[in-house]
Amino acid sequence: MYNEVRKQRGLQGGDVNASIRYLEGLARVDGKMFWRYKVGDGKHLCNLFWSNGRCQKDYLLFGDVLAFDATYGRNKYNLPVVVFSGVNHHNQTCVFATAMVSCESHESYIWVLEKFLECMQGKAPQSVITDGDPAMRIAIQSVFPDAHHRLCAWHLLRNATSNICDPRFTHLFKHCMLADMETDEFEAHWENMVNECGVGDVDWVKDLYSKKYAWTTTYIRLGQFVKSRYGILEFVTNFQRCVDFLRDNIDELEFRSWYGTPVLQTEFVELEKSAWTKFTREMFARFRESLKRCVRVRICEINETLHLHVYTLQKYRRPEMTWQVYREPTSNIFSCTCMRMESFGIPCVHIVAVCVRLDLAEIPESLVLRRWSKTAKMEINNKMVDHHTADQSVTYRTRLGAFSQLCKRLGKVACMSDDDFKVYSKKVLSDAVFLEIKYGLRPPNNISTPATDNIVKDPIRVRTKGTGPCSQAGGSAAKTKRKCSTCGKLGHRRTRCPNRDTPTATTNVTATARGHKRKRSKVIYNLNLQSFHIMQLTTLKLMLWC
Repeated sequence: MYNEVRKQRGLQGGDVNASIRYLEGLARVDGKMFWRYKVGDGKHLCNLFWSNGRCQKDYLLFGDVLAFDATYGRNKYNLPVVVFSGVNHHNQTCVFATAMVSCESHESYIWVLEKFLECMQGKAPQSVITDGDPAMRIAIQSVFPDAHHRLCAWHLLRNATSNICDPRFTHLFKHCMLADMETDEFEAHWENMVNECGVGDVDWVKDLYSKKYAWTTTYIRLGQFVKSRYGILEFVTNFQRCVDFLRDNIDELEFRSWYGTPVLQTEFVELEKSAWTKFTREMFARFRESLKRCVRVRICEINETLHLHVYTLQKYRRPEMTWQVYREPTSNIFSCTCMRMESFGIPCVHIVAVCVRLDLAEIPESLVLRRWSKTAKMEINNKMVDHHTADQSVTYRTRLGAFSQLCKRLGKVACMSDDDFKVYSKKVLSDAVFLEIKYGLRPPNNISTPATDNIVKDPIRVRTKGTGPCSQAGGSAAKTKRKCSTCGKLGHRRTRCPNRDTPTATTNVTATARGHKRKRSKVIYNLNLQSFHIMQLTTLKLMLWC
């Protein structure tokens, strides 16, 4: 009951206004907290955008590739939730920003992307990954005209499953989409897949092939905790909790990358050790795979000039497959015709084979992309320290830990007598309420009804793309009128039926069917109850055994 009362007090003035107060409170703790909202007709909330300081810092480091997706069913107003995310140097998901829009139109997406660009100080991504929504494509072309638009692999596989109901096609299509192969290999695999599955005349397959530059790895070598019943405030707070959980995992991976020594697995000990000192653990594992496979290629020709060395490589027992690796001797910069270094940021097998041929004991700095290195965050952290803009969340946690120790010290002596306990408990509670009101975490007690001129009304439940009960505007679906189970007519129920005292063959059949249904439901209930008792006994045995 106390939790519900506190929840209702927090929602004073409406769900949206409580969320705005919550974001204002976060902004007092985090100086870089950025949030904007837009209202429509009747002062109902249309769009909401927010991003904190650490999200902006992550985007500054890893914002070259941006995933842009909208999802339904994440709040009770059915607002599409737009999550901007990317991949950090541990190959883990990091959230850059979040938004809610009233509809999936290109105007709404343009507003969101403009606020995203304003939040990130004008830095645009190099590549944007979406689910192929036309409104998203128009917005991206308008706000990020120079970004490469790529389609999401997960959505493509789902569409392949729904359009071509053939598991064999889905498996082969996944290989064509994600496998690391050359263009001629891709064309051969695609032709074999189409002929084997017999989908050459399907329009969806033809359209998919025409967009191959937006989804297949082969042709993209040059650019690469919430529930539906939650309101706006509950969604924002729980989503921030989910983001904090992701960050805790990233901090753990950061610690593991710096401490510990790997077990060396190749005969190129110096190169492997050098990679461990420069790459994170996840990227080091990928580099080591290239180091293992470099023996499968051989250097068949070397052309050396004053400013450029050209190495021609050949695959083992495949003389038709050749690559050229270029090296500038003065700057020690490498490049390969396979262009995997430019697309993935990890040295390819061919460049690694040349490094082994040159008998290098250390990986050149030109082959270590900063976003995959252990020191990816060091440079920006040093800049923040110089400008006295350290991470506010770290400062907050440090203060919280120190203050908790002081409170623990006070509690040891304040609880020795009942009088001291009552006095200091009342004092701490009053001070806590005062600070909660100060930082917007609690509405003032002297405000009963907020002014209607400054209030933002809760959003209207939106209409989704699909059909069904959730698609009705206004938040409720049209109710179907029930028929009488006795006479089959509309307007009344069985208990009010005028023919209930004159049973007929139809009513007898209905009653019999209803009796069978009750018996069947009773049997199912008994089976479920029996299963529940068995589960309880099993749990009890495990607890006793422990």
